[in-house]
Amino acid sequence: MNFQTVFKLSPIASALLLAPQFSVAAQSTANEQTAGHEHASSYEQTANSQDVEVVEVLGQRSRSSEINISIDDLDKRQAQDLNDIFRQESEISVGGSSGVSQKIYVRGLEDTMLNISIDGAEQSGSLFHHQGRLSIEPELLKQVEVAAGAGRATNGPGALGGAIRFETKDAHDLLHPGDKFGAQVKAGYYTNNNGYKGTASLFGEVAEDIGLLASFSYVDGEDIEDGKGYEQPYTALEQKIALLKLSGQLTDTQYASISYDYREDNGRRLNRPHFQPSFKNESLNQEADRQTITLNHSYRGGEKINIDSTLYKTDNRLAHKDHPRWGTTDGSINTYGAKISNTANFSSNTLIFGADYKQDVAELSTGSGTGKAEDKGTVFGLFIQDDWHLTQALTLTAGARYDWYELKDSHALELDASGFSPNVGLDFKATNDLSLFASYAQAIRGPQIKELYVVDYKVNDPNRKEETAHNTELGAKYQYQNFVAGVTFFYSKIEDVVGNEGSTITNIGDLENKGATAYLGYSLEDISARLSYSQSRPELNDVPLSDNDMNIGTSVGDTWVADIAYTPTHDLEFGWNAKFVERLTDVADPAVNPEKPGYGVHDLYAQWLPISDEELILTLTVKNVFDKYYYDHASYSQFIGSEVAKGYANAGRDFRFNVSYAF
Repeated sequence: MNFQTVFKLSPIASALLLAPQFSVAAQSTANEQTAGHEHASSYEQTANSQDVEVVEVLGQRSRSSEINISIDDLDKRQAQDLNDIFRQESEISVGGSSGVSQKIYVRGLEDTMLNISIDGAEQSGSLFHHQGRLSIEPELLKQVEVAAGAGRATNGPGALGGAIRFETKDAHDLLHPGDKFGAQVKAGYYTNNNGYKGTASLFGEVAEDIGLLASFSYVDGEDIEDGKGYEQPYTALEQKIALLKLSGQLTDTQYASISYDYREDNGRRLNRPHFQPSFKNESLNQEADRQTITLNHSYRGGEKINIDSTLYKTDNRLAHKDHPRWGTTDGSINTYGAKISNTANFSSNTLIFGADYKQDVAELSTGSGTGKAEDKGTVFGLFIQDDWHLTQALTLTAGARYDWYELKDSHALELDASGFSPNVGLDFKATNDLSLFASYAQAIRGPQIKELYVVDYKVNDPNRKEETAHNTELGAKYQYQNFVAGVTFFYSKIEDVVGNEGSTITNIGDLENKGATAYLGYSLEDISARLSYSQSRPELNDVPLSDNDMNIGTSVGDTWVADIAYTPTHDLEFGWNAKFVERLTDVADPAVNPEKPGYGVHDLYAQWLPISDEELILTLTVKNVFDKYYYDHASYSQFIGSEVAKGYANAGRDFRFNVSYAF
């Protein structure tokens, strides 16, 4: 029941919605693809609004995990990486002190267990288990959607832990009302790593209702400093980012966009970036880049014909240059895919059906003289999802998908699997203020390409089974005037989890995860406050996940997030955000996996608009105000007794200054 309604909010009006839990369930169905291509149905409104940029975390339609966060809020925090994007989400953790090592965890499950896409283009596979696989520039984001847990059939194939969908901006998101052309320049400075960032964007209408956006960013910074003032060697960065996007209304009924998204992050890195330097963790020159080309098209032919289609190609590359022991290793994961769906609106229900296809090719060349190794995997799926309003108070959601998987690996082994993934849910509006909901969903995942940097030597078990996820949720939410509250309980089980046994990739057991999320919030004219809570307990074969369960997940202590936003005038805003994570004592093996200490981290921001129409925006952000020395529970800490497996602490205090001017 993931109703993906995008609320259009002003920066002040969205203050209440600064947290994942501060959304109100939509009363009508919203098409997943329409949310991704909202210009197709509301171009005029979009072109005249500067308030459409939101981050959404979506669960089942009425789950309290639904959120809407203004991207303006990310500007106030001066988001630079994945940690900044999801910093205020109690249900989401981001591990890794530096951008290159960051991984996303949703309810304790790593992003490798989720479907991730950018403008509809899937970002597949794992590059290297010692660093992150996802690279995205917050500056370019229009919205982010996160569906926690197995859910709707439209989440795509293999979404065992849910889905994350990023959407980038286009020209009409940046144009001021009535303007045909414009430009924006931004400059930022960050004290923690003596870093700076510059962004220049040009945008305008090249034809009637057709916009072109060209945006370029450059980021440079020295080594990160933790809360004790220690520098973290080889965390300096140099990034180059570009987005070219042509989009708009072709006719009254057709919208199309074509985009090219490029991100480069090169530097002197450690071989295992999330570990400290050691005799087995040498530094080397690393090159990492991602290129994504996407073509989206929408056709609105009436109530029962609303067709959305996507074609895409993503090339995600990672190279280790001149390793002292292994020479140069260079590899990439190339993903090609397509998706088409139709949304039919009837008097009491909305039916979505379609098909998707994806091919992943992992190629790795090593300096060992073994030549090029290649894995090739494909998946084809058919899906249907129906949202049926049985009465004004009761909504039934049901859907299913069927997927066919094929894999030919680097050792000429061929694997295949297929399976059915159903889902069902109920949403009951008990009163005008109180809603109750319950849902159940399955998801299967067949054989996948191997992690890129082990393609050449790890082997697949020819008898391994597909993974199957079961996700059950129930909860309630309440809204009365300016007060909101809610709670969600969930239980998930993933059968036949795929992992490593030595050099063999096989089924290693069952993963169970149970937990809850809760929230409450209140808003007045110029001030709003919220408090949210999240708990998850992922266990593999009845043993809590640890930092060593890479490509699967990790355990995180109970998490609390608090926010206060104060807007004394229309052109001035102040904010405070705090994240408190409780001590985690239930660990896999206390002899080697240490307990995770609790911590609290505070951030502050102030934003001033000295000129009308948001032409000039000045922002000051202070992250980790009290210079706390801590390890995020999603970051690798240490393996007791090992001289190699020791992670980096998170960054200490960071003053961030940013100026933005649009003309």
